[in-house]
Amino acid sequence: MMKGKFTTGRLLQRWRIALGCMPWWKFTALIFIVSFAAKAIAILLFGFTTGIEDADIDPERAKRIGWFVTVVVAPLLETLIAQALVIWLVRKALPKSFWWPVIFSAGVFGGGHQLSPVYLVCMLFVGLVWAFAYLSRFERRGFVQAFWSIFLIHALNNAIAFIL
Repeated sequence: MMKGKFTTGRLLQRWRIALGCMPWWKFTALIFIVSFAAKAIAILLFGFTTGIEDADIDPERAKRIGWFVTVVVAPLLETLIAQALVIWLVRKALPKSFWWPVIFSAGVFGGGHQLSPVYLVCMLFVGLVWAFAYLSRFERRGFVQAFWSIFLIHALNNAIAFIL
């Protein structure tokens, strides 16, 4: 039991520890669900009128680029660049910081998804969730588990968008 008053910092620290320690399948399921919740929150906060469903992977574009690129190549490259590389570089520059790598990673990830202003904001939220999860997992379980877990979550997310 924590002593002292409740703070957001303490809550986030407990989540960092929990995400780092839980089995990979629980971690993957939880972050997958939280990713969809982040999109829903962004839609609620920033409006229904511009339509996230229109900005997500549209069927015509998906047919052109194919499921393999959408479900495998894009998540692989985006996880490698937006999470692994950006977080590694920012941690080299600011080794004691947890939040700056997460923020920069979310910015890079969101910046790569500019189909509409609402979609950009949604992807910034998702980028924050995935970067927080990646770094939490990385600190306790190492690169391999962090990378492949976030890649799997991203690939599943894209697969569902591709199918729908």
